Amino acid sequence: MTEKGINSIFLKERYIIAFNEEWIEQANPIEIQVTCFHETRHAFQWKLITGEYQGESNINSKTIQIWKEEMSNYNSPTKKEIPEEEYLKQKIEIDAIAFAHFQIMKLYNVKSIIPECIKNEVALKLDYFQEV
Repeated sequence: MTEKGINSIFLKERYIIAFNEEWIEQANPIEIQVTCFHETRHAFQWKLITGEYQGESNINSKTIQIWKEEMSNYNSPTKKEIPEEEYLKQKIEIDAIAFAHFQIMKLYNVKSIIPECIKNEVALKLDYFQEV
């Protein structure tokens, strides 16, 4: 995150992934790609939530319902009253972080940084992605 706000965001109302230009200018290509995978996963989550996804998915209805509730009551990292840990511990964030980490490992054999407070939850999701 930069001092001027967030690196990127998935705007579900318009189905757009927007990037902070200031961050893009100073980020390295792997960081940008990690962020792309992360936000793309949020777009996928939204497609499942809205029922618009037409492909096959191994995501169960309970998980989709949790994602729906979290997207509706999103703990944004830009809200001063929301601790960063609360933001990170949302299931939609754990899933997106694990997805991005998995894709970067698969493509480049590079480990992205996973916050300590969610390492165990992300590890479980990584196991899931490797099985799929």
